[in-house]
Amino acid sequence: MPPTAAPPATRRETAPAPAPARLPGPTRERRPALVAFGLVLVVAGSLGSALVVHRSGDRVDVLVARHDIAPGQRITAADLGTARVAADGAAVVPAAALGNFVGTYATSRVPADTLLNRTMFLAGDTVPADAAVVGVVLGAEQRPTDALAAGDVVRAFLVASDGSSTVTGQPAGTVLLDAARVVAAGGAGAAAGDVATDSGTVSLLVPTGDAAQVVAAAAAGQVALVRLADATTPPVDLVRE
Repeated sequence: MPPTAAPPATRRETAPAPAPARLPGPTRERRPALVAFGLVLVVAGSLGSALVVHRSGDRVDVLVARHDIAPGQRITAADLGTARVAADGAAVVPAAALGNFVGTYATSRVPADTLLNRTMFLAGDTVPADAAVVGVVLGAEQRPTDALAAGDVVRAFLVASDGSSTVTGQPAGTVLLDAARVVAAGGAGAAAGDVATDSGTVSLLVPTGDAAQVVAAAAAGQVALVRLADATTPPVDLVRE
C-alpha cells in the first residue's frame, strides 16, 4: 500500500500591523468678519495717507505781521507780509485782502510772524467815547530808563520840582492815573510802536474825568510815569471788537 502523502502545511496569514495613532491637527477657524474688518482698516489707512499728501500740497498765501504791532497802531502796507500755509479752515486772511487792512488800527499787540485774523484790527478811531488822549512831555527823571513805546501800560504820579507845591494843590507823589495805555511815543513823525527818538514825549489814553488834571500837571511838567506789567488792564482802553 503506497504511503499516504502528508497534507500540505496550512499557511498562517499574518494580520497587518495596526497603523500608529495620529494626533488630530488644530482646526483652522475661519473668521470672515475679522478678515473684512482688517481689509477696511487697510483701505482707511491708505485713504488717510492720500488725504494728508493731498492737503499738504493745498497751500494758500495769507497775511502775517512783518514785525511786532502795538495796540492802536495804524496799519500800513509795510507792516504786513505774506506766508504760504496749508488751507485747513483756520480764520486766516488771504494775501489778496491786503488793501482792506491798510489804514485800520490794531486792537491788541500782534507779535511778529503772527498769522492775522480780522478780529485783530478795527477800522476808524480806536479811542472809546469815555476816554481822551493826553500828551505828556517828560524829563529824564520823570520816565523809565528804557524808552516807553505805544502799547505800554503806565502809572502816572504827580511830582513837583521844588518838592512841595503842585499845580493841582495835591501833595507830590499823588497817583494821577492808576493805569493808562501809551497810544503813541516819540516825536510827531514817529509811528506807533517805534522806539521813540524823543522818548520823553508820550500820549496817554485817560478817562475823560481825569483828563483835566492830567493836562494841567503835564503843562506844568509835574507828571512822572512808571511802566507796569503788560498784563495790566487800564480802566479805559483801545476799542476791541
